[in-house]
Amino acid sequence: MGESPPEKRMKGVARVAFLAHRDEIQVELDAGWPIKAVYERRAEKLGMSYQQFHRYVTAIIRGGQPAAPHIALPARHRPATQPTRFAPPSASTHQGSANAGQPSRRRKFKHDPSEKPDDFERLIGPGWDKK
Repeated sequence: MGESPPEKRMKGVARVAFLAHRDEIQVELDAGWPIKAVYERRAEKLGMSYQQFHRYVTAIIRGGQPAAPHIALPARHRPATQPTRFAPPSASTHQGSANAGQPSRRRKFKHDPSEKPDDFERLIGPGWDKK
């Protein structure tokens, strides 16, 4: 009944704490310490999550560069080593076309707006009354 609500932290307090310890953090990282170990040594003093600490290390100390440049890129960012699935069409094939440079696609569906006598039963199924 007499409990007070938890105090809200002011925005930017964790950043100030990080900047106060920046030189020490940088020395340890340059010495080869893992980011997690550096964070765990100062977690209570900094008052921030590991994720936020990692973001500050990446943005402030490493200047926005990835933590480990030797990590393999995801497949969507790797250069293609195998030939593509479709060969690019020749320039003369689609000159002036709206889809120039796109592989042609055959269409299986042909729209016919006229209603045929058996369409309702064929599409909806037998036993339904058309109202």
